[in-house]
Amino acid sequence: MAEFTVEEVAAKIQHTNVNPDVTRDEIKKLCEDCMEYGFDGVMLQPCWIKDAKKYLAGSKVKVCTALGYPMGGSTARSKASEMAEVIELGADEVDFMPNIGFLKSGMYDEFEKEVAQIVKAAKGKITKVMLEFGMLTQEEKVKAAELSIRAGVTYLKNSSGWGKGGKATVEDVQLLKEVANNEALVKASGGIRDFDSAVAILNAGASLLGTSAGVKIVSGSGEVLSDY
Repeated sequence: MAEFTVEEVAAKIQHTNVNPDVTRDEIKKLCEDCMEYGFDGVMLQPCWIKDAKKYLAGSKVKVCTALGYPMGGSTARSKASEMAEVIELGADEVDFMPNIGFLKSGMYDEFEKEVAQIVKAAKGKITKVMLEFGMLTQEEKVKAAELSIRAGVTYLKNSSGWGKGGKATVEDVQLLKEVANNEALVKASGGIRDFDSAVAILNAGASLLGTSAGVKIVSGSGEVLSDY
């Protein structure tokens, strides 16, 4: 297993606060923490993109957002429209919810077409599909990953980190890495709360970590901002 320094782990973290009641001051602090600790990116709701761009001006921290979140039941057209808007607002990367109900219903063509439509609307920006492994059987996990790769996503993500989406596990990350077969990267999220867990997930094959405990992971102390 590879060893990671604190700085190397920090550079893999997308520090997250997507709480519905997050305030502007909390978003500012989130961005300041990203710059202070050298995190890869900040993950926030679309309404805060412009603020984040201002707070992070001149830094290398990426502005990342989530759409179709957390339910994923909006129409493909509305998700694609939202994708176009967040790109226009300045998002560097976008994590999005596919329609898990389509997948569970065996509506594989509909699932793949929706993902492809959303990816197309990103106009080349990095996209990450949140596959909510906590709701899927082992067979469905593989199918979801295969369909998403065919649809052109940049990253496969095990979970949104919320609700029934599930927590990041070494086994699930290894599965995604294997199915991706170098055609997509892997982002892990859900329940990553300490340095050792972060290193284990990275060694399993994740290229990025989504967590609201970024400061705690790299410093050993600090607030966990949400269940994410």
